[in-house]
Amino acid sequence: MLKRIMIFLTCIVLMPLTIQSQPYTITLELADLTNLDLGGLIMSGGLTNQPRIARIVITPENKDVYMDIVATWKKDLNSTFQQLFSFRTQSFKSRIIFNDELGSVIKGTGSWDKTLVEELAAKGKPTGVLGITARLYDRNNTIAGQDYKEFVFLNPSPTISIISPTEGTAYDVGSVIAIWTPVQGAASYKILANTIPDGVTSAEAALRSGNPIIDNKDVGNVTSVDLRSLLSREWIGGQRIVLSVTAISPGTGGGTSIASVPVTFVLNRQGEVTTPLITPELLKLVELINGQVSQDFINKIMRGEVTIEAIVDEADRSVDPSDLLRILNSLLMNRDSIISLKFTAK
Repeated sequence: MLKRIMIFLTCIVLMPLTIQSQPYTITLELADLTNLDLGGLIMSGGLTNQPRIARIVITPENKDVYMDIVATWKKDLNSTFQQLFSFRTQSFKSRIIFNDELGSVIKGTGSWDKTLVEELAAKGKPTGVLGITARLYDRNNTIAGQDYKEFVFLNPSPTISIISPTEGTAYDVGSVIAIWTPVQGAASYKILANTIPDGVTSAEAALRSGNPIIDNKDVGNVTSVDLRSLLSREWIGGQRIVLSVTAISPGTGGGTSIASVPVTFVLNRQGEVTTPLITPELLKLVELINGQVSQDFINKIMRGEVTIEAIVDEADRSVDPSDLLRILNSLLMNRDSIISLKFTAK
């Protein structure tokens, strides 16, 4: 009898504790961020004095809690996330809160990646992926809940352009380097090329005719390739060639594909001398920095408007062009060894 009474009393004591341990929920809600000036928002020093673009719903209300808000950014779908900023609030009573209350009504401290912030501020309305995590803590410093939202800023009409070879230019049969502009979100690129018979005026028709010399070869996620390495049969001097590059992006229903405008070029006959628009060093440099600097600068190089006046190392010592070419070739073969690329216009 005594044993039964003790069990009954234990249940009575535990019942109030069960009722008090009501779980927390936290929900992060974002408005349409398509037209958001993300750079300006971050440079303002926080989310105050901004339109209400987000709210955080916390239940139950009127409990002592605090939060971490962490934003991460990646420049395209194939990059990795970098932490853009973090904000930790002071303790506040749980309720529905809005972004413009953080740092004003709800005090806290934040930190920013200055380099990334400046990059986004310069772009104004960049393309990329924004990830936001809202993490809730209770009065015992225990994580009480978490929510994550991701928003993709994409170009409305992505395009792809062939940088090299250039229209109508002559090249040696031994090697023709194709370079094209990167497409955000592309997982791979396919190369299609064919000869243009004498008398045929439509490059598009020649490209789509049977027996191509490069038949939609998938070259992976690169933006340059030696066309000769892709040939299904040998080409010869004197032939006119038409080339197209297609970006392949994964997705539902088979994904999407974006094709470039075709470019035609000529193969030199034996003994003919090719006068390149740019030096081999600059061509390799274009391969290396393509997609990392402004397209306008790339176009100026390809038009011959940029020349190399001097090559020096970090100690201001002269570097021979052949050594530069060797270094660029090594970097192209070992892209994973490149920590960062920085371009400074002078």
